[in-house]
This record gives sequence, C-alpha cells and structure tokens, in this order.
Amino acid sequence: MKLIESQDTIQIALLVTILIASIIPVSVIYSQASNTISSVGYIAPTIDISVNSSKVICINNLSLGFMLHGEWKSWRDSSIRRGLARDANFKLIRFFSHRVEPCTYWNESTKTGVFNWTDVDLLVQRIFEIGAEPLVTIGFYSRTENSMLGPQGMANNSATGLPYPESWAVYCAEWVKHFEKVGLPVRFYEIVNEPDLYFGFVDRTKLSHFVELWNTAARSMRVINDSILLSHCAIMFTHVMDYWLQNGDDVDFLSFHKYDCWVTSGSGYHDDATILARAELRYFDFVGDARKRWFKARGKLLPLINSESNLNSAYDGGADPRIQQIVGAVWTALVLRMGILEGLSYNVYYSFSSASYGKTSPTGGAGFGMVNSINNQPWYPYYVHYMLGNNLVAGDSIVNVTSSSDDIRSIAWVHGRTLNILLICKVDQRRIVYLHGVEGELNMSKVDNTIPWETPSVQTDAISSTDLLIINGYTVALLQTSAHS
Repeated sequence: MKLIESQDTIQIALLVTILIASIIPVSVIYSQASNTISSVGYIAPTIDISVNSSKVICINNLSLGFMLHGEWKSWRDSSIRRGLARDANFKLIRFFSHRVEPCTYWNESTKTGVFNWTDVDLLVQRIFEIGAEPLVTIGFYSRTENSMLGPQGMANNSATGLPYPESWAVYCAEWVKHFEKVGLPVRFYEIVNEPDLYFGFVDRTKLSHFVELWNTAARSMRVINDSILLSHCAIMFTHVMDYWLQNGDDVDFLSFHKYDCWVTSGSGYHDDATILARAELRYFDFVGDARKRWFKARGKLLPLINSESNLNSAYDGGADPRIQQIVGAVWTALVLRMGILEGLSYNVYYSFSSASYGKTSPTGGAGFGMVNSINNQPWYPYYVHYMLGNNLVAGDSIVNVTSSSDDIRSIAWVHGRTLNILLICKVDQRRIVYLHGVEGELNMSKVDNTIPWETPSVQTDAISSTDLLIINGYTVALLQTSAHS
C-alpha cells in the first residue's frame, strides 16, 4: 500500500495497478478519501450503481407479513418470537382456520355449531399487540384426503365434494359475527386455501361448484360486516378470472401464492441461478395485467397480496435447506424488491419458525421458517425482512437507481430523511461496486456468506461513497445516507 499525493497520479497509479492485475490476479480497492490503493488477491468485475434520488419512479405500497402454520400456538405463547416479529415490523400475519379450529362440533341438520373461541381470540389479540393484523384463511382443501377440511360434523355434498354452500356460509359468517361481538377488528379473509387443488385447470364444473360455495359464504359474511376484505389465492389464474368475472361476486384483493421450486432433488429441481431468476419473474409477470383486467371489468383497482411464499414448497422428506441459507436471503430480497416495484400491498413469507437439521440430517433438510424454533435464533431471511421492515413503509418514495450489471439488483427509496439503497448480489462470486449519485459517508448493514448460515448475523460498517465496495458473493446489503431535498 502506497500513499500518493497527486489526484492525477492516483488515476495513473490505479490504471497501472489494474493493468498489472490483468497479469497477476490482484483485485484493486481505491479510496479517494484516503488516497490509497490496496490489493485483496483477486480481480473481480466492477459494477456501477447510479442513484438519482430526485427522480421518484413510484410510491411504495408494500408491508411485510408471514404465515403461522403448525407453530401458531408456540408463536402466540412466546414473548421472544412475538418480539422478533414486532422488531422486524411485520404488518400481516396469516393463519389457517383448521389449525386453530374454534368449532368443536357442527350439527349439519340445524346448521349450528358449538364454538370455543379461546385460542383464536388470544392469537388474534397477540397479533394486534405487535402492530400487525390477521389474515384468516377459512377452509383448506386437502388433496391427500380429497376433501375440504371443515369443522367436525360438517358434511360434504357427494355430488360436488365440497360442503353444502348454505351450511358453509353459516360457519364462515360465525367468524365475522364473533369478531364483531368481541370487538376484534379483523379485516382480511380468504375463503378456502388453494382451491385450485380442487377444481384444477380444466374442470369447469368443479370451478362452478367452488364459485357457488364462495359467493354464498361471502354474501353471508358481508351481511355481518360489509367492511371486511375477502378473496382467495387462485383468483388471478386466467381461467379462474375468466369465469369469475362472469359468475363470481367481487373480491376485495387479488391474492396469489409464489413458490419457485417444488422438489429437493431429481426431475424438476432448480439450481440457484434458476431459482433467483424465477424470484423476479414467476407470477410477477402477470399480476399487474390481472389487476388492470379486474379494474376494466369491475371498475375497482384492487390491492395485491402475495399471501404465501417461499423459495421451495417441497416438504416430503424435509424441505429445501437453501431456504435458510444466504441464497434464501437473496431470493427473499429479490421477491420483496419485485413486490415493491409491482405495487404489492403485502408479501407473506411461509413461515415464521421451524426446526432445522441441515443437509446431513437423516430426517431431511431444513424447514420453512425464518427463525429456528429450537433456539429462537433468526436465519438469513429474517434479517432481510428486518432491514426492510425497519426502513421502508407504505408511502415512501421509490427513487431511480440503475445497475450496470444484472449480477447486482438494486432498489432505492427515501424514508423520512434517509436515502436507502438496497443491493442484492445474485451470483456467488466477488463483485466490486462503485456508487454514483451519492456523496459522503454511508452506513451499511449486510448479510452474506462469510458467516455460517446456522448462526447468521447482520454485519455493519461505514463506507465512503468514493470507495469501491467489495461484494463477496451472495449478499443483501442496505446502504443508508442523508437524503438531500
């Protein structure tokens, strides 16, 4: 390392050093602030990130959410886990009715049930206490049992394979009626999780049966409270919307589920590069068009909600261990970035916590959670949510930022008086970033693969805007500086 006095000499020395590096593998770090040039042992491509904070491209709508599945009770009863959710500023928490079923018995002949709401009420209260609100998904079609999961005693119509619409509608309305009675302001409901498992992509008859079931339930629920927001996660499939716009009642938001792989080995398994490409493309390529189509047909511009999402949906024999590793954090960041750009209102991560045994476990791979349910320690995807949740809210201005390479995605926004720049490295190779359009010192928070994925943490540093920033492979980094008016 050599101190150099003249600015012209600095530029010459830098050029000479880079030329030498083309022969001897040396990577250059140049700091104009300290007039120094140093080497780190490997020459890497340089990527320019250019920020124009005076050019607003859109306004952020996105807030963060997560799913509570089998871990709903442990989350509800753990102050540590609720604290982690509060600390990351999650705003929407989804759960299934059949997991915390309040109806202990349903009498099909009288269309009445016996209810115990104790577990439901405490869960919903805990959700509101951390500053979030619930999304209740009522009903779950099980492909393994080939039937709808409703309360014990509710009959399925043998002709349709679904509950009788009038009976189902009374049951769904009981949820709304109860929350009205106890003063819990629950707004969001989905009527049946993943109903496409029932009607598929070609069975128009089954689709008509589901629409009748949904319409009947929605009407009964809206009689109790016409301010609730109702939908289901298959509404944006083209064949579903085609039929729905002719035969279905209004939905109040457009919901979808996003997984970018379905197996952990063999045919259909996708490598990192494919997964990360799908993160930015799959479903995002049509949500905007579906929203416009609904507006054209019904005159309502509806909120968009990704109500269930993760890198891989496979669970037989253990889920994909990449979910909790650094590539899972990169995937999560890419999805959230696209959610911001596509105008989503919520993105729900599946799920909050799970156990993990790693790749070598005889019981399979990691679970779906972003928090280790054994020791309550977060994995990498939690920290991505934490960085965004504490520095991005609905109404923030998204400003113009460009990258000279697809290897690093970027997005920038102004939150209060702070300019935030999120960098997402999609390749597991070193890259060197040069920032344009910002001045002075920036605070940096990042996660990368330099710390073991089993015990990840957020690394912090302060850098000068004139420094070349080394990115060591898969990385999610948040840079922050004062926003200039």
